[in-house]
Amino acid sequence: MRRLRLFSTSAALLYLTLGCQQRDDQAANVEADVAAIRGLFVHNAAVINAGDLDGWVSQFTENAVFLPQGSAVLKGREAGREFARPWYEQLNMEFELTVDEIEVHGDWAFARWSYVGRYTPKAGGETTDDVGKEIWILKRQSDGSWQCSHIIYNSDSA
Repeated sequence: MRRLRLFSTSAALLYLTLGCQQRDDQAANVEADVAAIRGLFVHNAAVINAGDLDGWVSQFTENAVFLPQGSAVLKGREAGREFARPWYEQLNMEFELTVDEIEVHGDWAFARWSYVGRYTPKAGGETTDDVGKEIWILKRQSDGSWQCSHIIYNSDSA
């Protein structure tokens, strides 16, 4: 009986040790994923501010779903590009982004963030200020990077 109890106690300790290690590893992985996703938003602001439409589009999966305010659902990276093209062609944009929330669940994550934007017509004219928010659903890619698969965005002004 004593051997069985000793074995059971040892097995329980091993299980707890491995379980704690696995949770520590998972927590470290989640922290790394959150950091990578935060980096994606730094990149997002940089490409918007640089007027880099290709850089902006590169953040989305090939079959991304765009849910913009006041517009029909857009399906596919290229539909998102064509929707955004006039903004990039006609405006100089300045964005400040604040990440409000990131949750990672395996190969999927969501991020909620807000922005303060300024739009100045390239042809001249008045600058328009805007404040808004977005939700991105992100999918881990085969190379471990993250891309946005669904985007919901709207302005507080409209």
